[in-house]
Amino acid sequence: MLIFAPKKIRLLLMRKETKLNPLYFSDYENDGQKKYYALILLISSLIIFLVSALGLFDWLSELTSSFLESKLGFTNKWSKSIGPEWFVGLNKDVAALGGFPVLFIFLTIIIIYYNLRKESRRLWRLLFIITGGCILMLIAKTFFAHEIPDDPIEIVTNSISSFPSGHAMMGTIFYTTLAVTISRRQHSHKTKRFTLISGVVIVFLIGISRILPANHSVADVVAGWSLGANWLCVCWILERRIKKQLKKETAVVSLSFNK
Repeated sequence: MLIFAPKKIRLLLMRKETKLNPLYFSDYENDGQKKYYALILLISSLIIFLVSALGLFDWLSELTSSFLESKLGFTNKWSKSIGPEWFVGLNKDVAALGGFPVLFIFLTIIIIYYNLRKESRRLWRLLFIITGGCILMLIAKTFFAHEIPDDPIEIVTNSISSFPSGHAMMGTIFYTTLAVTISRRQHSHKTKRFTLISGVVIVFLIGISRILPANHSVADVVAGWSLGANWLCVCWILERRIKKQLKKETAVVSLSFNK
């Protein structure tokens, strides 16, 4: 392993790598800047999630709920949802983009696509991000649940806690990952920007569609967004470290063959 090699050997390998790849140092600087931004986003999203968990956004949730109730009213006298039936149905359709059935269908299509292209590395990376995010969501919901069911299956099949919003969190993880993956294969900056913005807009609409009909509070959705962003930052940092290590090991192999 390169990290255990003496300093002189590490310097020699770095020089050798610059000959193999003249853009090594510029790529390293760009990765350093991206890592810096990722750490800022990681810390910021973690702080926002903790603020939401401590109830410091409850005033905003109550203010938003009171405003929507006064402007739209309840669907009927027996319902807790806000707005007319068409309004509730519209938001339900948008929120379905972050629900389990739609995400499962999309994920199945992507798995088949990667298998057909024999891109197992990208497939396992995607499965790690989505599965890990789902496990993190279940852990968070279990931790903040007022009552934990005796049957463990109910933790998966039923929503045991509204905090954090599962639709907002999984929508953030899935559609942001999908947008980043697609943008990496695009060469035009305009199409890359459009792809990333489209992913963000979908995530935003999913969260808003949970707030408007009073299915979730603002604090629930903000917590889902922030925890999803937090997990994505962790995954990105891990990916950078793995790629950096593989790059160093490739340089070691190249040096040994060129001796």
